[in-house]
Amino acid sequence: VDILVEPLRQTLQTKVKANSVKQEFEKQDELKRSALRAVVALLYIPDSDKSPLLNDFLAQIKSSPELGTMFESIQKDAGSEAMDTT
Repeated sequence: VDILVEPLRQTLQTKVKANSVKQEFEKQDELKRSALRAVVALLYIPDSDKSPLLNDFLAQIKSSPELGTMFESIQKDAGSEAMDTT
């Protein structure tokens, strides 16, 4: 789990240049959503909650207004999908 945290952190911290076209912003948003879906998936791994790196990363995500909102939305979607498959 720990080896996945840093690449995901880099993906979430990447910024689009101010003069970029709309598609670049949309692409970066989708990359962030994908990275957050991966983080949610990591939370389902047994004992992942014991990883200090992952816990620190989660705290960073939740403290960011933009990422925190996206994360909560993705977590709700993941929870509803899990319910749909049972």
